[in-house]
Amino acid sequence: MRALSVTILLGALLLPSALFAQDNPPEVHSSSDCPLQISMDTADAVSYWRSVNDGVMGGLSSGGPEFDETHMVFAGVINTDGGGFSSIRAQVANGAFAGMDMLKLRVKSDGRVYKATFRTDARYGWREVSFQAPLPVKSTGEWVDVTVPFTDLRPSVFGRPVRDVKFDASKVKSIGIILADGQDGPFRLEVQSMEVCGLMVG
Repeated sequence: MRALSVTILLGALLLPSALFAQDNPPEVHSSSDCPLQISMDTADAVSYWRSVNDGVMGGLSSGGPEFDETHMVFAGVINTDGGGFSSIRAQVANGAFAGMDMLKLRVKSDGRVYKATFRTDARYGWREVSFQAPLPVKSTGEWVDVTVPFTDLRPSVFGRPVRDVKFDASKVKSIGIILADGQDGPFRLEVQSMEVCGLMVG
């Protein structure tokens, strides 16, 4: 079953903008266990990420993606007066994550609680659902590898948990990182690599 799902996904990568929904997407590599290895080593690759901050609801936080020589940096300032979050997202082409089970990242954190975010076509009422899970970073100021299993993702709307909404990897349309830890002040998360992987067999 695993070989079949990987074959289907790699076949999809042959299509134009197979992973990212925009034209001329950043480079995507493949391997047997992690068919999607998203490059972040150029300014063009980082340009496919966009910021979504609490200004959409009247907040004053700032932040977004930057390129720093070899990798992406997500940095800014959180202001909890009227909002309290900053996030980055990249659009994903339909079906690109089908058969996948986890997200792997290599990051350098400032110690704040960042979360991986995914959006599908799931709705709670008329509102779009965000599926989130914390990045399990235990060390501050050094590069570490972290894994976010899709089974850890929890549905929410505007940060509030919702029930009876299931995550479907085959319907992912955007991937992102969010900081909404309830603390004011500057933040900085460096991201060297990002991979979308299936469960290892054997």
